[in-house]
Amino acid sequence: MRAKWHRPTAFALFLPLLAVTWPAAPALAAPPPAASAQDAPLTTLFDLSHDEPALREIAFDVARSLRRSKQVRYRDLDEELNRGAEDNAVASVRSGDGLVKSGRTKLAAGKYAAASEDFDAAVESYLEAYALLPDLAVLPRAMALLGVAQLLDGEEKKAAANFARSVQADLKYEQDFTEFPAKVQSAYDAARKEVLARQRIQYEVRTTPANARVYVNGVFQGLSPVWVKTTAGEQFISMAKHGSARRAKMLQQTQPESPAVVEELPPAKRKAAFDSVCDRLGEIFEGAVEPNDLTEAQGLGGATYAVALRATGTRDKMKVELALANLAGRQVVNRVHREIKWQKRDKELIDKLVDDLFRIPELPVYEAPAVVHGTPVYKTWWFWTVIGVAAAGSTVAVLLATRKSAPVASKYGTGEGGLVIRF
Repeated sequence: MRAKWHRPTAFALFLPLLAVTWPAAPALAAPPPAASAQDAPLTTLFDLSHDEPALREIAFDVARSLRRSKQVRYRDLDEELNRGAEDNAVASVRSGDGLVKSGRTKLAAGKYAAASEDFDAAVESYLEAYALLPDLAVLPRAMALLGVAQLLDGEEKKAAANFARSVQADLKYEQDFTEFPAKVQSAYDAARKEVLARQRIQYEVRTTPANARVYVNGVFQGLSPVWVKTTAGEQFISMAKHGSARRAKMLQQTQPESPAVVEELPPAKRKAAFDSVCDRLGEIFEGAVEPNDLTEAQGLGGATYAVALRATGTRDKMKVELALANLAGRQVVNRVHREIKWQKRDKELIDKLVDDLFRIPELPVYEAPAVVHGTPVYKTWWFWTVIGVAAAGSTVAVLLATRKSAPVASKYGTGEGGLVIRF
């Protein structure tokens, strides 16, 4: 069988030679710019520890550290696990945000009565969805703005009541109203002083299941069951736990030893899927996690990255393991662990561990070979000699491939011939 001959060109033969002789392009000197906070990847937390108070405390502080991190945008699993079961409450939060924005516009335009109506409606919307608020401070801010609009509209008593309610809803947050007339700041400061001088009370908050995160009046109190110490008056209570529905309560507590608050947290809508994923993600610390499990975790958590946490042991001797997984890329990026004592919460220790998790070793950078000649390669005599030889050889190859030769009588008959091989 006769092999087919593809007609080469001088250019085609020249390209491999050029690739060998031409110096490689240098790598970029500077790394790409760092992503902004808005561009940071969405990251969630899967707590794979047993349901014990000390272990859940560590999970809370890891989540707190992730919220404060500038490298990621933290997304709590509670929203995703209850997706589809809290549609009305989610709509209330969005409605409240829109009403606050509208009220601010009217307030700036001097339409105080209309602004009061918007802020009042926003407060009611936030109260209906208090357990779902991503930032509990939006409620006291809306209450304070309602007080501002009422005061500027001449309703001083209503304004004082809403200022006081705003302070009670978040005892640690202090509003700044220097953008408004001085009487606004004075009225708010007077209300704040009155609330902080109220009688101190205490009561217990219990949930089923236990170890839910409890916030009272904007302040994290601990994991249920927990004793709360706060000021008398209206109590704004929020309770949440991964795998459970979120709940909130607003009630009056005025006695030094007030009645306990007891709440049942039903299973989250997607709890079964959550439990299944957590069981399989445990293999991430042995390096044997299945890529499909990471894909499922991405669908469940609604995030590009995930931090898996596993804490084991007792408060005297505890092992904390963290793993960072790229869920979209279906790979484990880094793992860290540390043995600690956890007699009391140590935020700095957890922050350091999270920082170590994101401190990924840099890949080695291979430098380009050093240039031996002091002059550019295309100015050397041997370069153009090689190019000329290659071009001449290519031309000869083309002529030989395309030339039609006259028939030559065969030296051998049918079935005769010879083959010489030289090395």
